[in-house]
Amino acid sequence: MKMNIGFLSFLLIILLPIKVYGASGSLFIVFSGEETGNLEPCGCYEGQIGGISRRYTFIDSLRRKKDVVLPVSLGDLPKTVGRQDEIKMEIFCRAIGEMNYILHNLGEKDIEIGPQLLNYLSHTNKTVFLSSNIQLVDSFPLKINQYVLKECFVSGHTFKIAFLGILSKSLLNNNVLEYVNVKDPVQTLKPLVKQLQEKVNLIVLLSHAPFAESIEIAKCFPEIGLIITGHNIEEPADLITYINNTPIVSPGIEGKHIGIARYSINNSELERKSIGVIPLDSNYKDSQEMISLLKEYQQILADEDLLSKIPQAPLSNGLSYVGSSTCGICHKIVYDHWNKTTHGTAYDTLVRKGYQYDPECIQCHTTGYGYISGFLNYENNSSLINVGCESCHGAGSTHIKYVTESYGVTDESSCVICHESEHSPKFQYGEYWKKIKHPEEIVKKLPETME
Repeated sequence: MKMNIGFLSFLLIILLPIKVYGASGSLFIVFSGEETGNLEPCGCYEGQIGGISRRYTFIDSLRRKKDVVLPVSLGDLPKTVGRQDEIKMEIFCRAIGEMNYILHNLGEKDIEIGPQLLNYLSHTNKTVFLSSNIQLVDSFPLKINQYVLKECFVSGHTFKIAFLGILSKSLLNNNVLEYVNVKDPVQTLKPLVKQLQEKVNLIVLLSHAPFAESIEIAKCFPEIGLIITGHNIEEPADLITYINNTPIVSPGIEGKHIGIARYSINNSELERKSIGVIPLDSNYKDSQEMISLLKEYQQILADEDLLSKIPQAPLSNGLSYVGSSTCGICHKIVYDHWNKTTHGTAYDTLVRKGYQYDPECIQCHTTGYGYISGFLNYENNSSLINVGCESCHGAGSTHIKYVTESYGVTDESSCVICHESEHSPKFQYGEYWKKIKHPEEIVKKLPETME
């Protein structure tokens, strides 16, 4: 019987304990997950939290105290499928490698990115992929560990910790199931927990599943000492739950928070002292190591010219963009006022940060990006930089050809395309409109011969 190479690598992998030393008396299991492409806060407003740069600083602060620190990732590094998310996945894997993460439990977004990239990353990065119930039905020799075992030395004592990981089938789409076999989590965990419980001091489960599903798993396995879970949980600190004295805790979404479980030594035993989730706010400075990696990410976007490679949708009725300077010919007073607003300098804010080649940012800082005749790159479309007249009022080619009073009517619906909850949570239409409200202009009646 022919057996798949990837399946063989999954079954035959032999995990030897990896030794970790600490001089102080504490052991920390640090956990993150569900970043879904958020390498850093976008910077659209003050007070944003999260990002790999602050996370590095937090983890490094623990290590400087000579504590044993075991960072783990719950899964879902990318958000969707596409070249930019592939680049992000690589950057994320390099980042968690530099932070000395011991594993990354595969989530559905990681699986959806495709077996080719996962295979490449599993062989070229320090990242250790974990999944106890996932098998790839593919010829790629992807390295996935069924469990990860760590041997730690704390205050003169040796402890062994086993990490298991599952992915709920409910989160996977049908297309992915063509190359992935998903076993039932409970049936998968039964033999593994039985095998490990007599050999280790602590079993940790990374459960990439809805919170309710993880609670049911906890009821089946009181031997598990910590379950890291959650899916789409925005306020993770409010949702820490205990089943059979086992904490079930989530790191939240978008990399905004980081979870931490602290253990100490009590009568030669590993004892849990605290469990919590904290926001990665401005109290944690950006690390130079991650700043350099983020700059490299932006350079890759520029080098690959991703801006020019996105699909461009056609505009209705044969319309096309003409640029704000064209509008300024007739509407000079309004145009001069617009130039002094934040809309009129929106592109410059990206240039100052070095994000002007990032497709995810450029859409709300230029005019018509994503549409035929809209902004594509600065070299070819410098007249369409910034949030111009046509961003709110629509493509103006017909208006300049056949001047009509009905053109340009707009309302709040045009604003919330960019001023949505993620990037502009404090948006209030009435207050924001005051900042960009056009000054009164004298509209001269056209001579009868031109009407």
